Amino acid sequence: MRKRILSVACMVLAGVMTVTAVRPLKATSIEDERNKQQQLEQNIESAQQILADLEKLKEDTTAYIAEMDERMEELTNYIIELNARIADKEGRIDEINVELDAQQKDIEEQYEAMKKRIKFLYENGQTDYIDMLLNSHNMSDLINKAEYLTKITEYDRNMLNKLKETKEKIELNKNTLVEEKTELDSMSTAAKDEQEEVQKLVEAKAQLLLETNEQIDAKQEEVLSMEGELVASKAIEAELVEQEKIAKALAAASGYYSNVTYTGDKFKWPLQGYYNISSGFVHRINPVTNQPENHSGIDIPAPAGTPVMAGADGVVAWAYRSGSAGNWVGIDHGNGIMTVYMHMSAFNCTAGDTVKRGDTIGFVGSTGQSTGNHLHFSVRVDGSYVNPINFLGN
Repeated sequence: MRKRILSVACMVLAGVMTVTAVRPLKATSIEDERNKQQQLEQNIESAQQILADLEKLKEDTTAYIAEMDERMEELTNYIIELNARIADKEGRIDEINVELDAQQKDIEEQYEAMKKRIKFLYENGQTDYIDMLLNSHNMSDLINKAEYLTKITEYDRNMLNKLKETKEKIELNKNTLVEEKTELDSMSTAAKDEQEEVQKLVEAKAQLLLETNEQIDAKQEEVLSMEGELVASKAIEAELVEQEKIAKALAAASGYYSNVTYTGDKFKWPLQGYYNISSGFVHRINPVTNQPENHSGIDIPAPAGTPVMAGADGVVAWAYRSGSAGNWVGIDHGNGIMTVYMHMSAFNCTAGDTVKRGDTIGFVGSTGQSTGNHLHFSVRVDGSYVNPINFLGN
């Protein structure tokens, strides 16, 4: 009756265990995992706040760069306009210089003609002038000739003055154009200086944006990593809780914990004649899932059907088929010490059986998530997986 109760209890408890029940573990506890989860959640929250700040900085920086690009375009168009206006001023100044040269030539020619007439009158005295007047036919003719000579002199003088006035106006116009060009040059220089400053700002902000994107990528990877750790920790916690439930239920159903005491002796090697270890108690890539994991025990390759022996005296805590562990057996040796045997082709015991050191409890196989015939052997201390090598002997 006792064995039947234990068997039924194990079957019920096995039904509520998920595939995470065989998730490889480092030495840990439910409390450790919950503390770890709390810390991870706080870290994730802090990292997400940093991410939000970085995204805001990225948004602001992107907007600033767009604004500066627009300003750069405005400055470029402004400089192009100024250069066109400067070129126009230069062209007009060149035209005025040509006009000035022509005007100066006219002034010089007029001046030379005037000098020649004055020189002629001076060298010939007043004789010709008097003769011309005396030879007048009448008073009217005399007056006309006198006025004629006066008008010639006035004409020379007026013409020279007009030429000079025209030149002065042209020079004034040129000076105005030169001043305007100088102002345009100054405006163009200022615009180019601002353009250089804007370019420096854009380059600095572009570098900041690059660094911000790198920080965002790094922080996102950090968050993903912590979220992965959180999921793994919750899975480990769930496994430990289920294992604790199994242990308590079995203890309440049979009281076998009080009947078994681990002596501290080394466990018997579970596969006699096969001592090669293909995978140890290490962090590795799972060959089936291709995901990183902490391997919870050691893998010992052997032919299918090789007898699997109990490591020490104890009571079978469970013996059933799991989707991931395949046919697996857990043996309680007392004092919180258990051995676990996975992937067997079959088991030679049932939950509640009392076994002795070296008893055959099953046979090597490749059931569950396995890539070949081998035995996965684990040791748990108070519900946590530890390195089994520390407990094994011959």
